[in-house]
Amino acid sequence: MIDIHNHVLIGIDDGPQTEEAAVALLKQAIDNGITNIIATPHHHSGAFLNPRIKIVEKMEELTKIIEDHQLDIKVHPGQEIRINGDMVSELQSGVSIPLNQSQYVLVEFSFTEVPNYVEKLLYDLQMKGYVPVIAHPERCKPIIKDPDRLYEIVEKGAIAQITASSITGALGQNLKETSLAMIQNNLAHVISSDAHSTEIRPFLLKEAYKVVAEELGENFTEVLQFNADAILHNKEVKVKAPQKMKTHYQTKKKKKFLGLF
Repeated sequence: MIDIHNHVLIGIDDGPQTEEAAVALLKQAIDNGITNIIATPHHHSGAFLNPRIKIVEKMEELTKIIEDHQLDIKVHPGQEIRINGDMVSELQSGVSIPLNQSQYVLVEFSFTEVPNYVEKLLYDLQMKGYVPVIAHPERCKPIIKDPDRLYEIVEKGAIAQITASSITGALGQNLKETSLAMIQNNLAHVISSDAHSTEIRPFLLKEAYKVVAEELGENFTEVLQFNADAILHNKEVKVKAPQKMKTHYQTKKKKKFLGLF
Protein backbone atom coordinates (compact mmCIF):
# COMPACT_ATOMS: atom_id res chain seq x y z
CA MET A 1 0.00 0.00 0.00
CA ILE A 2 0.95 3.61 -0.52
CA ASP A 3 0.42 6.52 1.87
CA ILE A 4 0.52 10.04 0.42
CA HIS A 5 0.00 12.10 3.59
CA ASN A 6 1.82 11.67 6.90
CA HIS A 7 4.25 13.38 9.25
CA VAL A 8 7.30 11.13 9.71
CA LEU A 9 10.21 13.55 9.27
CA ILE A 10 11.98 14.21 12.57
CA GLY A 11 11.68 17.51 14.43
CA ILE A 12 10.19 19.43 11.54
CA ASP A 13 6.56 19.80 12.65
CA ASP A 14 4.20 18.04 15.09
CA GLY A 15 5.35 14.58 14.00
CA PRO A 16 8.13 12.54 15.71
CA GLN A 17 10.76 14.53 17.56
CA THR A 18 13.31 11.74 18.01
CA GLU A 19 14.86 8.97 15.91
CA GLU A 20 13.27 6.37 18.18
CA ALA A 21 9.79 7.79 17.63
CA ALA A 22 10.31 7.97 13.86
CA VAL A 23 11.51 4.37 13.68
CA ALA A 24 8.51 3.20 15.71
CA LEU A 25 6.18 5.09 13.37
CA LEU A 26 7.83 3.62 10.27
CA LYS A 27 7.62 0.11 11.72
CA GLN A 28 3.91 0.69 12.31
CA ALA A 29 3.56 1.73 8.66
CA ILE A 30 5.29 -1.48 7.56
CA ASP A 31 2.97 -3.53 9.80
CA ASN A 32 0.08 -1.81 8.01
CA GLY A 33 1.33 -3.18 4.72
CA ILE A 34 2.67 0.16 3.51
CA THR A 35 5.65 0.02 1.15
CA ASN A 36 5.92 3.66 0.06
CA ILE A 37 5.05 6.87 1.84
CA ILE A 38 5.19 10.49 0.80
CA ALA A 39 6.34 12.54 3.79
CA THR A 40 4.25 15.71 3.98
CA PRO A 41 5.36 18.07 6.75
CA HIS A 42 3.23 21.12 7.43
CA HIS A 43 4.11 24.25 5.47
CA HIS A 44 2.58 27.67 6.21
CA SER A 45 0.55 26.10 9.02
CA GLY A 46 0.85 28.15 12.18
CA ALA A 47 4.53 28.39 13.11
CA PHE A 48 5.53 25.60 10.72
CA LEU A 49 7.47 26.78 7.68
CA ASN A 50 9.18 23.96 5.86
CA PRO A 51 10.61 24.95 2.46
CA ARG A 52 12.16 22.46 0.06
CA ILE A 53 15.73 22.92 1.34
CA LYS A 54 14.69 21.95 4.87
CA ILE A 55 12.70 18.96 3.68
CA VAL A 56 15.59 17.67 1.56
CA GLU A 57 17.85 17.79 4.62
CA LYS A 58 15.35 15.92 6.79
CA MET A 59 14.68 13.39 4.02
CA GLU A 60 18.39 12.56 3.88
CA GLU A 61 18.41 12.10 7.66
CA LEU A 62 15.42 9.75 7.59
CA THR A 63 16.71 7.79 4.61
CA LYS A 64 19.94 7.04 6.50
CA ILE A 65 17.93 5.92 9.54
CA ILE A 66 15.86 3.60 7.33
CA GLU A 67 19.05 2.10 5.92
CA ASP A 68 20.67 1.75 9.35
CA HIS A 69 17.62 -0.03 10.77
CA GLN A 70 17.09 -2.05 7.57
CA LEU A 71 13.46 -1.00 7.30
CA ASP A 72 11.60 -2.24 4.24
CA ILE A 73 9.93 1.01 3.27
CA LYS A 74 10.62 3.90 0.91
CA VAL A 75 10.01 7.56 1.74
CA HIS A 76 9.42 10.27 -0.85
CA PRO A 77 9.27 14.09 -0.46
CA GLY A 78 6.20 16.28 -0.26
CA GLN A 79 4.45 18.96 1.76
CA GLU A 80 1.05 19.58 3.29
CA ILE A 81 0.64 23.21 2.29
CA ARG A 82 -1.82 25.38 4.18
CA ILE A 83 -3.67 27.40 1.57
CA ASN A 84 -2.10 30.83 1.13
CA GLY A 85 -1.66 33.51 -1.50
CA ASP A 86 1.95 32.55 -2.27
CA MET A 87 1.23 28.91 -3.04
CA VAL A 88 1.53 29.12 -6.83
CA SER A 89 4.65 31.29 -6.81
CA GLU A 90 6.37 29.05 -4.23
CA LEU A 91 5.66 25.94 -6.28
CA GLN A 92 6.94 27.66 -9.40
CA SER A 93 10.11 28.87 -7.69
CA GLY A 94 10.84 25.53 -6.00
CA VAL A 95 10.26 26.67 -2.41
CA SER A 96 7.32 24.28 -2.21
CA ILE A 97 7.18 20.63 -3.29
CA PRO A 98 4.36 18.77 -5.03
CA LEU A 99 3.75 15.20 -3.86
CA ASN A 100 6.88 13.27 -4.91
CA GLN A 101 7.67 15.99 -7.45
CA SER A 102 4.47 15.15 -9.34
CA GLN A 103 1.62 17.28 -10.66
CA TYR A 104 -0.30 16.65 -7.42
CA VAL A 105 -0.19 19.25 -4.63
CA LEU A 106 -1.52 18.52 -1.13
CA VAL A 107 -3.58 21.54 -0.07
CA GLU A 108 -4.77 22.00 3.51
CA PHE A 109 -7.67 24.22 4.56
CA SER A 110 -8.07 25.53 8.07
CA PHE A 111 -10.40 23.35 10.12
CA THR A 112 -12.57 26.40 10.82
CA GLU A 113 -12.68 28.37 7.57
CA VAL A 114 -12.29 28.19 3.80
CA PRO A 115 -10.87 31.44 2.38
CA ASN A 116 -12.96 33.34 -0.16
CA TYR A 117 -10.12 33.20 -2.67
CA VAL A 118 -10.00 29.39 -2.72
CA GLU A 119 -11.63 28.92 -6.14
CA LYS A 120 -9.31 31.46 -7.79
CA LEU A 121 -6.23 29.89 -6.20
CA LEU A 122 -7.18 26.34 -7.15
CA TYR A 123 -7.90 27.53 -10.68
CA ASP A 124 -4.47 29.20 -10.84
CA LEU A 125 -2.83 25.97 -9.65
CA GLN A 126 -4.56 24.02 -12.38
CA MET A 127 -3.60 26.58 -15.01
CA LYS A 128 0.05 25.93 -14.05
CA GLY A 129 -0.42 22.20 -14.53
CA TYR A 130 -0.99 21.15 -10.92
CA VAL A 131 -3.81 19.02 -9.54
CA PRO A 132 -4.93 20.19 -6.08
CA VAL A 133 -5.43 17.39 -3.56
CA ILE A 134 -7.61 18.69 -0.73
CA ALA A 135 -6.45 17.22 2.58
CA HIS A 136 -9.06 15.78 4.98
CA PRO A 137 -12.15 17.78 3.88
CA GLU A 138 -14.26 15.67 6.24
CA ARG A 139 -12.59 17.49 9.15
CA CYS A 140 -13.22 21.01 7.81
CA LYS A 141 -16.23 22.57 9.56
CA PRO A 142 -17.35 24.83 6.68
CA ILE A 143 -17.43 21.80 4.36
CA ILE A 144 -19.27 19.67 6.92
CA LYS A 145 -21.85 22.44 7.23
CA ASP A 146 -22.10 22.87 3.47
CA PRO A 147 -20.72 19.91 1.47
CA ASP A 148 -21.70 21.68 -1.75
CA ARG A 149 -18.47 23.62 -1.29
CA LEU A 150 -16.50 20.42 -1.72
CA TYR A 151 -18.72 19.39 -4.62
CA GLU A 152 -17.97 22.65 -6.45
CA ILE A 153 -14.21 22.29 -5.86
CA VAL A 154 -14.14 18.68 -7.08
CA GLU A 155 -16.38 19.42 -10.05
CA LYS A 156 -13.82 22.00 -11.17
CA GLY A 157 -10.94 19.53 -11.18
CA ALA A 158 -9.57 19.12 -7.66
CA ILE A 159 -9.47 15.76 -5.89
CA ALA A 160 -9.77 15.06 -2.18
CA GLN A 161 -8.03 12.89 0.41
CA ILE A 162 -9.78 11.32 3.40
CA THR A 163 -8.00 10.52 6.67
CA ALA A 164 -7.88 6.82 7.56
CA SER A 165 -8.79 7.40 11.21
CA SER A 166 -11.92 9.27 10.10
CA ILE A 167 -13.04 6.19 8.18
CA THR A 168 -12.32 3.74 10.99
CA GLY A 169 -14.37 5.76 13.47
CA ALA A 170 -11.36 6.63 15.63
CA LEU A 171 -12.30 10.31 15.27
CA GLY A 172 -16.00 9.72 15.90
CA GLN A 173 -19.02 8.11 14.26
CA ASN A 174 -20.11 11.31 12.52
CA LEU A 175 -16.76 11.64 10.76
CA LYS A 176 -16.92 7.99 9.74
CA GLU A 177 -20.34 8.45 8.15
CA THR A 178 -19.30 11.70 6.46
CA SER A 179 -16.09 10.16 5.10
CA LEU A 180 -17.84 7.13 3.64
CA ALA A 181 -20.51 9.35 2.10
CA MET A 182 -17.83 11.51 0.47
CA ILE A 183 -16.20 8.42 -1.04
CA GLN A 184 -19.52 6.96 -2.16
CA ASN A 185 -20.51 10.24 -3.84
CA ASN A 186 -17.18 10.58 -5.68
CA LEU A 187 -16.18 13.60 -3.60
CA ALA A 188 -13.06 11.88 -2.19
CA HIS A 189 -10.56 9.91 -4.20
CA VAL A 190 -7.71 8.70 -1.99
CA ILE A 191 -7.20 7.59 1.63
CA SER A 192 -4.12 8.52 3.65
CA SER A 193 -3.03 8.07 7.25
CA ASP A 194 -2.08 11.62 8.28
CA ALA A 195 -0.01 9.71 10.86
CA HIS A 196 1.88 11.74 13.47
CA SER A 197 2.72 9.17 16.17
CA THR A 198 2.19 5.49 16.94
CA GLU A 199 -0.43 6.15 19.62
CA ILE A 200 -2.21 9.49 19.26
CA ARG A 201 -2.18 9.76 15.44
CA PRO A 202 -1.25 6.28 14.15
CA PHE A 203 -1.15 4.58 10.76
CA LEU A 204 -4.60 3.01 10.25
CA LEU A 205 -4.57 2.55 6.49
CA LYS A 206 -5.17 -1.21 6.51
CA GLU A 207 -8.13 -0.82 8.87
CA ALA A 208 -9.58 2.03 6.79
CA TYR A 209 -9.51 0.03 3.57
CA LYS A 210 -11.21 -2.85 5.38
CA VAL A 211 -14.04 -0.55 6.49
CA VAL A 212 -14.49 0.80 2.96
CA ALA A 213 -14.61 -2.73 1.53
CA GLU A 214 -17.21 -3.81 4.12
CA GLU A 215 -19.37 -0.69 3.88
CA LEU A 216 -19.08 0.27 0.20
CA GLY A 217 -17.54 -2.70 -1.60
CA GLU A 218 -14.18 -3.88 -2.89
CA ASN A 219 -14.54 -1.82 -6.08
CA PHE A 220 -14.21 1.40 -4.07
CA THR A 221 -11.14 0.06 -2.28
CA GLU A 222 -9.50 -0.84 -5.57
CA VAL A 223 -10.00 2.65 -7.00
CA LEU A 224 -8.74 4.35 -3.84
CA GLN A 225 -5.59 2.22 -3.84
CA PHE A 226 -5.10 2.79 -7.57
CA ASN A 227 -5.27 6.55 -7.03
CA ALA A 228 -2.64 6.51 -4.27
CA ASP A 229 -0.32 4.65 -6.62
CA ALA A 230 -1.15 7.03 -9.47
CA ILE A 231 -0.27 10.06 -7.35
CA LEU A 232 3.05 8.54 -6.27
CA HIS A 233 4.00 7.79 -9.88
CA ASN A 234 2.51 10.98 -11.38
CA LYS A 235 -0.14 9.17 -13.40
CA GLU A 236 -3.78 10.03 -13.97
CA VAL A 237 -6.15 9.21 -11.11
CA LYS A 238 -9.54 7.57 -11.63
CA VAL A 239 -12.30 10.11 -11.02
CA LYS A 240 -16.07 9.74 -11.51
CA ALA A 241 -18.57 12.60 -11.71
CA PRO A 242 -19.19 13.96 -8.20
CA GLN A 243 -22.62 13.79 -6.61
CA LYS A 244 -24.06 16.15 -4.02
CA MET A 245 -24.54 14.84 -0.49
CA LYS A 246 -25.73 15.81 2.95
CA THR A 247 -23.78 15.56 6.20
CA HIS A 248 -24.86 14.72 9.74
CA TYR A 249 -24.74 18.45 10.54
CA GLN A 250 -27.34 19.28 7.91
CA THR A 251 -29.55 16.35 8.91
CA LYS A 252 -29.37 17.31 12.58
CA LYS A 253 -30.12 20.95 11.76
CA LYS A 254 -33.15 19.95 9.67
CA LYS A 255 -34.53 17.72 12.43
CA LYS A 256 -34.10 20.53 14.96
CA PHE A 257 -35.88 22.96 12.65
CA LEU A 258 -38.82 20.58 12.10
CA GLY A 259 -39.03 20.00 15.83
CA LEU A 260 -40.05 23.61 16.35
CA PHE A 261 -43.41 22.95 14.68
